[in-house]
Amino acid sequence: MGRSYGFCMKGITVFLVVPVLLLGFLGAQGWAQMTKVTLGVEFVNARVTPLWLAEKEGFFKKQGIDLKALQISGGTQGAQALVSGQIDASYSAPAAFIPAIAAGAPMVEVMSITATMPYYLVGARGIKSVEDLKGKTVGSSGLGLSASRLAILVAFGRLGLDPVRDKITLVAAGAEPERIAGVASGAISGSVVAPEFRSKVEQLGVTVLADLRTMNIPWENDALATSRKFLQSNRDAVERMVKALLEGNAYILTPANRSQVLEILMSRLGLKTAQEATGAYDDLVKYYIQKKPYPNREGLQTILTEVGKIVPKAASLKFEDVADSSIVERLDKSGYIDSLYK
Repeated sequence: MGRSYGFCMKGITVFLVVPVLLLGFLGAQGWAQMTKVTLGVEFVNARVTPLWLAEKEGFFKKQGIDLKALQISGGTQGAQALVSGQIDASYSAPAAFIPAIAAGAPMVEVMSITATMPYYLVGARGIKSVEDLKGKTVGSSGLGLSASRLAILVAFGRLGLDPVRDKITLVAAGAEPERIAGVASGAISGSVVAPEFRSKVEQLGVTVLADLRTMNIPWENDALATSRKFLQSNRDAVERMVKALLEGNAYILTPANRSQVLEILMSRLGLKTAQEATGAYDDLVKYYIQKKPYPNREGLQTILTEVGKIVPKAASLKFEDVADSSIVERLDKSGYIDSLYK
């Protein structure tokens, strides 16, 4: 009886241990297949929400990507980090990486993040229309080829203003909080700011002169970029990263997830009220999130034209020199993107 009991217990032990070992082996195999990717993020605003949600909801891990997101200060530093191999990909502005490409940097956009001009053109007290900016000082983030400076120049063209003819002085006025403070104090007469700051703008009595998102300006403000070397040697990893971000887009565009999206907007952006979060959410759904985020050919051409006025080599660049649509195209034609919305 004792021998029989002992044999049974050994059998039970083997029966329990084998599955545990097998599961451990399979788990180790799964982790061994995870690909480490370092992503530089050059800005913090509501348009980063698909990335934040893809991290929070485990979409990168689901795609076998062990993502490390690093905050990077500005497009110039982002381009340098990408080319040097310090990061593998970046959330960047085409206005920042196109000059780098013109200078010979082997960078390329693989996915559009924001295909619109996400700014209000605002004016100080006493500035009631765009015409009132003539002869005044307008501030952008810097004097280089920043997204905000190019947005101002393009918007002026659409609104009938010419900085030279109309004697408008462009100055470096810092990031959006500094620019808002400058406009509110009258240190500068105008600037562009993200609509997430609408409540702050209203509180300070700053006038919204134009909502640039509604002007149908071909543009691309933010994109997922990588080096051509990384794309060539790690194409599968780039595709899996794009898939995770596409899942983030679909998550936001699914009405049932509204409360979770509002929660992450409030926590990540430090928004104080539900009204602010709701405004940012509505902007995401209406203006920013794209189901099929192909690199925007017309938007990139607008930027190439503007950059080319300052960096002559950029004027000769073509869409194919700065963007590669093949990954988004493959995921679209395969039905993967449509499957996220069923």
